[in-house]
Amino acid sequence: MNKFVFIICLFFFRSTTFSQEINAIIQQRIEFWMEKNQLENSDLSQLQEILEYFFKHPININSVKKETLISLDLLNEIQIDELILHREKFGDYLTIYELQTLSSWNMEIIEQLSPFLSVEERGESLPITGESLRKNGIIEGLTRFVRPLSNHKVDSSFVGNSDYYLARFRYNYFQRINVGITAEKDAGELFFKGVNKYGFDFYSAYVSIKGGKYIHKAILGDYHIQIGQGLNVWTNYSFGKSLDILTIKKNAQSLQSHTSTNETRFLRGAAIELNVKRLNFLIFGSYNQKDGSYMNDSINAISSLLTSGYHRTLSEIQRKDRVMETMIGCYLKYNYQRFHVGAATVSTSFTPMYVKPINSYNKFDFRGNSLYSSSIDYSYNFHNFLLFGEFSTNDFNTKNACLNGLLIALDDKVSMSFLYRNYNKEYETIYNAGFSEGNTVQNESGLFSGVQLKPSSRWNIQAYSDFFKFPWLKYQVNLPSKGYENVIQVSYKPSKKTECYFRFRTQSKEFNEVNALNNMKGLIVVSQQNARVNFNYQFNETMQIRSRIELIRLERKDKPLETGSLFYQEVSYKPSTNKLEYTFRYILFDTDSYASRVYGYESTATYQYVCPAYYGKGNKAYILVKYSFLSKFDCWFRISTSEFTVKNINEINLQFRWRL
Repeated sequence: MNKFVFIICLFFFRSTTFSQEINAIIQQRIEFWMEKNQLENSDLSQLQEILEYFFKHPININSVKKETLISLDLLNEIQIDELILHREKFGDYLTIYELQTLSSWNMEIIEQLSPFLSVEERGESLPITGESLRKNGIIEGLTRFVRPLSNHKVDSSFVGNSDYYLARFRYNYFQRINVGITAEKDAGELFFKGVNKYGFDFYSAYVSIKGGKYIHKAILGDYHIQIGQGLNVWTNYSFGKSLDILTIKKNAQSLQSHTSTNETRFLRGAAIELNVKRLNFLIFGSYNQKDGSYMNDSINAISSLLTSGYHRTLSEIQRKDRVMETMIGCYLKYNYQRFHVGAATVSTSFTPMYVKPINSYNKFDFRGNSLYSSSIDYSYNFHNFLLFGEFSTNDFNTKNACLNGLLIALDDKVSMSFLYRNYNKEYETIYNAGFSEGNTVQNESGLFSGVQLKPSSRWNIQAYSDFFKFPWLKYQVNLPSKGYENVIQVSYKPSKKTECYFRFRTQSKEFNEVNALNNMKGLIVVSQQNARVNFNYQFNETMQIRSRIELIRLERKDKPLETGSLFYQEVSYKPSTNKLEYTFRYILFDTDSYASRVYGYESTATYQYVCPAYYGKGNKAYILVKYSFLSKFDCWFRISTSEFTVKNINEINLQFRWRL
């Protein structure tokens, strides 16, 4: 199809975007997190499943427990504790707007959360009977199909076709009983042939039961563990730095089902969580196969653990399931009012042993058959001050990591946060997600401080500064290094229909000098500045527009100055009397190289999260259409076309979901 004709057709296609299915706060948090971590694709379907469930089954604030409010990922712990403490002191809430009397709440927060909260019982206390399971349980199925169009060449080394397939089944009974099965085939993988003669390349399943006097939750199958602040064990997604500064404290949900398509970062086995008065005890075991590369034919050892989940080529297939990872652990937590302290210990072993090649920067990384780690975490909320932290160690020696933070919510207009972390160069665990500038809890120390000001209902100012050091070497950094990051965002919302924000971000890090002589590379400072203007306008209940301009400047003395820019215009339309919803976006970008790339979150079918890097010179256009019918079925169709300096990509994406 001619590119010009394609764009003209889209502009005159019957309309534009619908109001976001994901809460606006969550979407901005996801976008910031994916941009910061340079993730072009991620699966955060579990987060959206929770929001969608509570949108249809609002939480009763007169009986809700703390862990349920934590699972929303929309509130900080100060707000949650204040809600519960007020209820204990003064009795049931008569309306959710009574939350205005709490110092850390305001009307803006209440309006944002109102779709998920209520003061009515919704059936969570119904007895579990065969009739109730049949009548009140929710069954959901989802299938997804993605295919590049004919002008996109498939890598000749791939053994399978270029199609992507996903099939998923869920059963949910008031969040008390959950059953799920996920099957996925990535583009290039075999389907019902060869090593995948039983169909898909990846299968995942779980059964979860929640509730009871002593058994709080039990899971059989694939699951996630979250403990403390993520220094010891935290297997699934975790938001790090964010302009929502009070979320720097992680609110751990100890045990969760694995509902996403991530093929590597999860546990497989069984886990149970027990409650006895103020004590909470979690014990888990996992026995899971992982992909790995052998060192050579003569040594029975793994040189690397692979995390892509791709099995498209003969070499990738040969590395599949070569490593057996065994993990057992337990966690004991004591709760008293607004205080808790917990202790965890975890043992991880590999067969065959893990012996990665030694380089100067990874000299202290883990090698061997087994790894032991222990940790202690705490949290204490005093009025509007929240103190929290975690200390973790390998084998009770100097290989340790610690983190301590303070959140201060003076009122609904002023909030501050502070966090200090210090991670030893020899500290390492297999699954961690602690607050850091790097991608792991190792070889880093730093101090973070943030502030949020709301001088009026129209203005919101958010800012943070983070200063960090890396005491040992890093990849492409041959000496100890340091850096900083400063971000400020000013938001203006003159009415419910109009919102805009300006964000400026500057960061500085040290890297090896490229043009050094005799391989004696010194360090140079690499500085980057990003400036963004974002504008949203809701014309009426059916139509919304979103515009963005972003500029980037990248400077280092051993290379020419690089710049980049991105502009997009998005229009969305959701007719009040029509079951069709439309989203259209047109993007223009121009950057000097991949180093000056610009990220942009894109609208996709529900349960998909895409934040691609735009680089070179080009443009992109896509349209997303959602059709709902018979009150039980949803269908998404997306077609995109893009022109890059080095390649052109056209793609169709089809997703179907049904609920009974």
